[in-house]
Amino acid sequence: TCWFTMHASKTLTVLAVALVVLAVAAKGEEKVLTLDVNNFDKALEDHEFIVVEFYAPWCGHCKNLAPEYEQAAKTLEGDMSAGKAITLAKVDASDDPNRPLAERFGVGGFPTLKIFADHSKTPTDYEGPRDAAGIVSYLKKRAGPASRELSDAGAAKKLKEEEPVLVVLADKESATWTAVANSLRDSATWVHTSDKSVMKALGVKAGAITMLRSFDVPSVYSGAATDEAAIMEWANAERVEVGLFIMKGDQEAIKVVFEDESKPNVFLFTDDKKTAVDDFKAAATGVKGKMISAYFVSTDFPEAFSHFGMDKFMENGDLPKVLIEDRASGDRYLMEDAAVNKKTLSAFLSAYQEGKLEQFLKSEPEPADNNGPVKVIVGDTFQEQVNNAGKWVFLEAYAPWCGHCKKLTPIWEDVGRAMEGSSKIVIAKCDATANDLPKSLGIKGFPTLLLFKGDGSEPERYQGDRSFDQLTAFIEGKTGAKVPQGFVPLAPPPAKGGPSIDKQIIKFLSTEFQIPVLGDGVTVSGLYIAAIVVFLLFVASVALVIACLAKDPPPPEPKTTKKEAGEKKEAAETKKEM
Repeated sequence: TCWFTMHASKTLTVLAVALVVLAVAAKGEEKVLTLDVNNFDKALEDHEFIVVEFYAPWCGHCKNLAPEYEQAAKTLEGDMSAGKAITLAKVDASDDPNRPLAERFGVGGFPTLKIFADHSKTPTDYEGPRDAAGIVSYLKKRAGPASRELSDAGAAKKLKEEEPVLVVLADKESATWTAVANSLRDSATWVHTSDKSVMKALGVKAGAITMLRSFDVPSVYSGAATDEAAIMEWANAERVEVGLFIMKGDQEAIKVVFEDESKPNVFLFTDDKKTAVDDFKAAATGVKGKMISAYFVSTDFPEAFSHFGMDKFMENGDLPKVLIEDRASGDRYLMEDAAVNKKTLSAFLSAYQEGKLEQFLKSEPEPADNNGPVKVIVGDTFQEQVNNAGKWVFLEAYAPWCGHCKKLTPIWEDVGRAMEGSSKIVIAKCDATANDLPKSLGIKGFPTLLLFKGDGSEPERYQGDRSFDQLTAFIEGKTGAKVPQGFVPLAPPPAKGGPSIDKQIIKFLSTEFQIPVLGDGVTVSGLYIAAIVVFLLFVASVALVIACLAKDPPPPEPKTTKKEAGEKKEAAETKKEM
C-alpha cells in the first residue's frame, strides 16, 4: 500500500506542477478576456470601455486576428492615455450556449468586433485595422476625447509626423468643433490649440481650420466655423486621397474605401503601379468628394481581383480594367472600353452619373452538367433560375471555407434528393463568395438559407434547426411539397447527448467561475481550480506517505548461531530423506 501511495504521490506531483505552470502561464500571457453567456453582462458592468470579438475557432480570419488582438491587449494593459482603461475580450459565438449573444448583437460573420462604451449594452461596430498597432491607435481615438488640446510644440510636431490625416483648429474648442470631431473621430485625428508655438510647429494660421495630410499639401477650410454640415462635407472630401493605392493588408486604406456606403467606389485594376494610374487619378479628381477612387495591383493583392470578379481578366492578361461599385445597392459597372485613359475614364464616370451603364455581375461559369439533386446557381443565372423561376426555390448561400456549411452539405443533399421528384420546388445552392447576389438579400453570414416564391418577391429567411426533419417540415408547410414515403436520408442523424468529454474538459478549464466568498466580481479560471484540486490530492498523498513511514518497523529477527544453523540444516535433510 505504501509503495503504491509513494508512486501515486510522484505522479500527482508532476500533474500538480504541470497544471500550476500552465495556469500561471495562461494567466500571465493571455490578456484578452474570455467571455460567455454567463459572465458577459457582468463584464460590461465592470469595464468602462470594452471591445468584444465574436469569433469561431475554425474561422481562418479569426486565427489571423488572434495574435494581433492579443498583442494589442498587452499593449493597452495599464495604458490610461485615453483617459480610461481599454479592455479587449472575446466570445466563441459558434459555441451553442453563446449563440444567443451573437443573435442579440446581430453577429452575422466572423470575426465581428463590437465596442461597448460607458457600460452601455448597445454597442457600436469596430471598423478599424486588424493589426496590433492599428487596433491600439484606433481604440485610443475612440476611447479618448474627440479633439485633443495641444500645448507642447514638440509633441505637436511628432503627432504631425505620425498621423496620416490631422485636422487642426487653431483656436479654442467650440461646441461645433467637438460635434464634428466626434462624428468623424474614426476618420482622422482631431486637435485644437491656442498656443502659438504649437501653431508654428504645425504650420497653421491662427483662427483657421487646417487639414494636414501625408499624401498631399494641407487643405484649409474656407467656410464658417459654426457651420457643422459644411465642415463635415469639407473634411470628408479632403481626407481621402484621390487614386488611393490599396496594398494587401492595409486595413486603414480598406476602411477608407468601404466605410461610407453613400459614396460609390471607382476602382482601377492593373498589373503595376504605373499603367493607367496617372490617367485614372486625373479623371477621378473630377469626382472628388462624390466618389472614392482607388487602385489594386495584381501582383500585390490578387484576392481583391477575385473578390470583384476581375480575376478572369487578370488570368487572360486583359488589364487594366475599371469598375464602379455602388455601395448602397451593391451593383457594379464595368468599363467596356479597352483603352483606359483620361478621356475614356471621364466618359465612363459621366455615364454612370447619368444612369446609362449596364450592371456587371461577378459570376462563375454555369455548370455544363447541372442535373444533380441540388441545383448549382451562379451570378448570371440567379434572376432566371431563382428570383423569377416560376416555382419555389430553396437556396443555400454558402462559403467553401465555412465549417457550418460543410456540416450542412450532406443534409442539404438529402433534402435535394427528397424533393427531386417534386414539381413545386427546387433545392439549390450558390457559392456567395464567387458569385454576386443582390445586396438586398442581406447575406452577411454562412450558410444563409432563403426560400423564394419564384415571382420576383422578397424571399423568406429560414432560421430554424438545420436538420433534415426540420428543413423538410418547413418546406412542406410553406410549399406543400412532401417527402416521399419510405425515403431514407443518407446523412447520419445528429449525435444525441451533450458535447464530448474532451470538449467539456476544455470548456471547464477555460471558464471563469465566480467565487462569492472571495468578494463580488472575483473570478477564478477552471484551470486554477483543477490545479488546486490536484495539488490537494498531492498533499493528501504526501500525508499518506508520511503516515506509512511513521509506523513502527517490525522487530528484527534474532540472530542464528553457526551451531543452531547446522542443526536446522541437518533436521531439514533428515526430513527430506524420510
